[in-house]
Amino acid sequence: MKEGGFVRSMLYSTATRVAMIALRLLRNILLARLLGPADRGLFALFSTLPDLIGALTSGGLNTAVGYQAARHKPLGVLLTQVLVYGCLVSTLFTLLFVVVMRTVGVDLALSQDLGLLAWLLLLAVPLAVLKSGLLTLHNADGQVNAYNVMRLLESFLPLVLFVGLWLLWRDAPLRAAVASWLAGLALVIVVGVIWMARLHSIRLRWERSEQGELLRYSGRSHPNVIFQEMLLRADYLLIGSMLPPSALGEYALASAAAELLLIVPEAVTTPLMKRLLQQGEGIDELTPFALRLTATVMLVACIGMAIIGEWLIVLMFGAPYAPAYPALLALLPGLFGLCYASILRLDLLGKQRPGALSIMMGLAVLLNLVLNVVLIPPLGIVGSGIASSIAYLAVAVAMLALYCRISGVPWQRTLILLPEDVRQLRAMLQAREAAC
Repeated sequence: MKEGGFVRSMLYSTATRVAMIALRLLRNILLARLLGPADRGLFALFSTLPDLIGALTSGGLNTAVGYQAARHKPLGVLLTQVLVYGCLVSTLFTLLFVVVMRTVGVDLALSQDLGLLAWLLLLAVPLAVLKSGLLTLHNADGQVNAYNVMRLLESFLPLVLFVGLWLLWRDAPLRAAVASWLAGLALVIVVGVIWMARLHSIRLRWERSEQGELLRYSGRSHPNVIFQEMLLRADYLLIGSMLPPSALGEYALASAAAELLLIVPEAVTTPLMKRLLQQGEGIDELTPFALRLTATVMLVACIGMAIIGEWLIVLMFGAPYAPAYPALLALLPGLFGLCYASILRLDLLGKQRPGALSIMMGLAVLLNLVLNVVLIPPLGIVGSGIASSIAYLAVAVAMLALYCRISGVPWQRTLILLPEDVRQLRAMLQAREAAC
């Protein structure tokens, strides 16, 4: 990707993420005020499970089809693989999970909290898997605009649908939240398929010769994706099993506020995904530059969130959610670590290191689980935030060490924007303005 194209795509991606933040913030405000902490926690639990189940059943698939799409494999074949290895397998596993939970595990807190909502997972899981697969295919194919539009709709549609359904079901806001989320997923999938059909032939076809390479890469990546999802969401399950639903609602709000800052690494990785997976000439200059740019902006964003976070939570979500602020502070160092991990993960996948990533993620998950079990009883949701931050930072440091060893780039050149970076950015922006 040329420098001007990268800057243009990054600006578009940043604008998309800013719009997404505004939409998700508005939706979180409505959910928090209309559902209350207990139902907000239940909705967070329900909407988290599809990603966890999808990662467990087909976690390496997205990485594998993204890797192949970046190398111009036929998208019709890759979409077929997403439907078979992703949607079909995840649906069968979800059916088994729900049946076991509703029979053998009927006395578990998770089963009692979800109730009949558990059966809706049979719809939510394949929808989440297919949506994620389409996003990966568009981004890896270099269709950044399509990716950005889908992500924007992913934030916009559930908000609009929630408002409309709540007006119909004022006495059942949780039902409106669940229905609007599922309908939003379905509509995003429709848009993604139509957009892809405009650009490529997506006639579904099964090619046996393509399966070996896909399954080998997927198999090596699968543990990495499972562990990545567990690293990000296992704290929800542990809080849900160890603390009241209201505590989970407060923690979900803290996580949602902290994760708004992921706009920074996403704005960089979205236009660079294809380039990082392909590697090629100049990659050992591009990746450190992306790390320095992301880390500098992310540091400023984390400091700003720490300063205004309490005011933001109380003003927008209400006084009942004030306990979320200490948990937000505990999560911020880990979010800074994730900004490194998101870029380094793509670069290391392009360098054919999915196995090493899986080991790192697995150890980080183990550390996270142990620390959560130890810290939640005495510290509540703040303990969970501390545990998550330590695990996020640990995996980021491990990835950075591996990257520096493989690439030969000194770790000091990945930390913060250098004077030449500022001059380069200014020149790129001036060139873009002149071109316009």
